Amino acid sequence: MLNIIYFSAAAGVIALLFTALKSSWVSKQEVGTDRMARIAESIAKGAMAFLKAEYKVLSGFVLVVALILAFSANPETSSWMVAISFVVGAICSGLAGFIGMKVA
Repeated sequence: MLNIIYFSAAAGVIALLFTALKSSWVSKQEVGTDRMARIAESIAKGAMAFLKAEYKVLSGFVLVVALILAFSANPETSSWMVAISFVVGAICSGLAGFIGMKVA
């Protein structure tokens, strides 16, 4: 069981390193013409505005579901740690979306 934990952590670190390399490569590419740069800037601003609005709604949803998970936990079959895991997963998912949008 411990091996799968180490394997999962190692796979995550390798994926992060690969992502950093690809992100660095993408950011070094030529933007193109001035018109293309302006369009790209407008798209980036729109994407960030979308993420801000989406994350506001999503944070409320995550809070409500986490509270339900925490207070409906049966001590014999579940734990309040499920709610913590849910919140950590939601934060990591949101962070992945943010990083992906910034790279794009």
